[in-house]
Amino acid sequence: MGRTITVEHGGKTYGGQVGTIESTTFGTTDHGIVTAMLHVKFDGGGIGVGGMVLDTPRKDEVGKSLGREGSAYGLDLLMWIMRTVGVDRWEKLPGKQVIVLFDGGRSSYLGSTSVGIAHITDEREVLILDDHAKTWREREEAAR
Repeated sequence: MGRTITVEHGGKTYGGQVGTIESTTFGTTDHGIVTAMLHVKFDGGGIGVGGMVLDTPRKDEVGKSLGREGSAYGLDLLMWIMRTVGVDRWEKLPGKQVIVLFDGGRSSYLGSTSVGIAHITDEREVLILDDHAKTWREREEAAR
């Protein structure tokens, strides 16, 4: 099963499992949406972390779709992933160890969805994906 750990962050307790980033994906899906994913391997299995939508729809004055464009949220998320893992380039992610976080103190990835990642030794570097997205939604609402 691999090494498990408990991480306290923002008043919540998360279960974590230490794994190695085997590979990453960053690009456009079959549906035309830009996403990024960390593929993390554990003893006996693995999990994908991420899959968040990194771009946004573009529309003209009457609402007609003009495709998609990058977003500040998407770039910020990529930067947070690199910072949390401790690298300065996306290409350096494979081979790095990371703690994959699960809600409610659950430390097994079996049947679970990851909620974020934490640095392997620096307990201050924690990224909870939904919290990051919520911060950006609140920023956008405040700017309106």
